[in-house]
Amino acid sequence: MSKNGGFLLGAIIGGTAAAVTALLLAPESGKELRNKLGKQVDDLLDVASDYTDIAKEKGEDLADLAKEKASSLGKQAEDLAQTLKDKASDTVEDAEDAVENVAEDTNDFASRFKKNAEDVADEAEDVAEDIVIDVKDTVSDAQEIVAEGVEEVEETQPIPTEDFEETVEELKEKFEENNPEV
Repeated sequence: MSKNGGFLLGAIIGGTAAAVTALLLAPESGKELRNKLGKQVDDLLDVASDYTDIAKEKGEDLADLAKEKASSLGKQAEDLAQTLKDKASDTVEDAEDAVENVAEDTNDFASRFKKNAEDVADEAEDVAEDIVIDVKDTVSDAQEIVAEGVEEVEETQPIPTEDFEETVEELKEKFEENNPEV
């Protein structure tokens, strides 16, 4: 999953860089460029938010599946132990020894499966957290790229201070609306 996450992260960063480069090289007025940059930021934040939600859902699904499998295998082990107890009851001495051995093995077996299920759930949670961190880093990188683009635009074209400050405030508001966690 890390390989897919790395590829996805690379694709997002590459797409962002290409979009910013295309916007900066296109002959447009400063206001149009700011509008396009603002739209790009919104789009990137939406995509990052979508991937964060998907990662959380997949992690939760994986944890639930692991718990269900562990429960099912534990139940199967208990059923197997009961079946063996019933068949071994023909002779009293053999039955007592068999029941004791099966009960111990079943407990060990169930304990190992429960531990494995917990390990899988923990790993899924760690992977989901890593994806969330990667998405947040990507958002931060995208913000830096946009800020650099705005600075370059400001250097090449004089922008009236009032328009610029309004645009910055609008971008901040949209960013905060789309990312209440940040």
